[in-house]
Amino acid sequence: MKDVIIVGGGLKGLLSALFLHDAGLSVMICDRSELGRESSWAGNGLTVANYPWRMDEAVSTLTHYGQQHYPALCERLRAETGIDAQWQKTGLLFPDIQDRALAQHWAALHQQRLLLLEHPSEVKQHEPNISPTIECGLYFPEIGQIRSPRLIAALRASIRSRSILVSEHYPVTQLHVEHGEAKGIYLGDWLFEAKQVILTAGAWTPNLLPEVIKASVSVRAVAAQSILYRGSPHLLQRSIVHNNKYLVPREDGRIICGSVYQTDSFDTSISEQASEDLHQFAVQLLPALSYEPIRDTWSSVFALTPNGIPYIGPHPELAGLSLAIGHGNMSVATSLASARLLADQVLGKTSFTNPSAYHIKSRTLQPSAAW
Repeated sequence: MKDVIIVGGGLKGLLSALFLHDAGLSVMICDRSELGRESSWAGNGLTVANYPWRMDEAVSTLTHYGQQHYPALCERLRAETGIDAQWQKTGLLFPDIQDRALAQHWAALHQQRLLLLEHPSEVKQHEPNISPTIECGLYFPEIGQIRSPRLIAALRASIRSRSILVSEHYPVTQLHVEHGEAKGIYLGDWLFEAKQVILTAGAWTPNLLPEVIKASVSVRAVAAQSILYRGSPHLLQRSIVHNNKYLVPREDGRIICGSVYQTDSFDTSISEQASEDLHQFAVQLLPALSYEPIRDTWSSVFALTPNGIPYIGPHPELAGLSLAIGHGNMSVATSLASARLLADQVLGKTSFTNPSAYHIKSRTLQPSAAW
């Protein structure tokens, strides 16, 4: 019997396994695919929400923790595995000042440096290749980003170097429940027992819940569509968010362009029209990309709660079961804090924030603008 079985091998699952193993617990982690190959791999790597001042304060608490602690985690993983997750402080630029007052309030509250760019020359100073049509902006120079696939690769290598039991390419068929308590999982006909079970399988999580509690976990699917360019280094120096789309540069010159939309399916295909729309957005902001072909496209599905605050902690009606789901497309931004908060609850430790804000029954579920 394991102390903990984690269902879902994305960032939150991998980080939770790491933290719980560090604390001396015996851990098993399961994924229906390869560890980290679903939505976590596809993330844009930003360490804040696309528009952080539009999110609930509970979400900002998670992203603030991540911004503080990701550099040390990435350095730890590099030392352990030799894989550099490429955390870098590229800053975050918003090419308008529509939300100026809200952004300034959020920056002051979270001690984030904010520069108000009120002239095209100021915008050019921080992003030399941006379109001359961009005349103003909001710029957060301290915001960082991480190369999601490399972070996943480093975590996979770290997990596999430890005495953590890993099950891949074999979906969990159901929870093992006895007398109102989760006591393990089934992989096909094989029962694996545990003192506690953690579900962090994103949009697929509700399918694993017993019918009597399924309605208590209210999430819907959102999808992120992305295209990839391979430009020269420094073609784009800053991450940019505009009109709910984004451009994110990587160290080697790769540039990710993406957007988020609502969906009620698990379809991860991306249409030619969607790719063209993203390309046109990218070219409007960075005209030099008109000479760069699209090298790759992908789409991924995430789970989002009605008010945008993820569920993190024990389920109130089924003992032995904990959840970490509903983070939307903020995989990197919230996963480090979510895993830390979840692990601390499993261990019975005081964490960096009050976990009650993320518990299922601690909130009035009013749909947010993101729903």
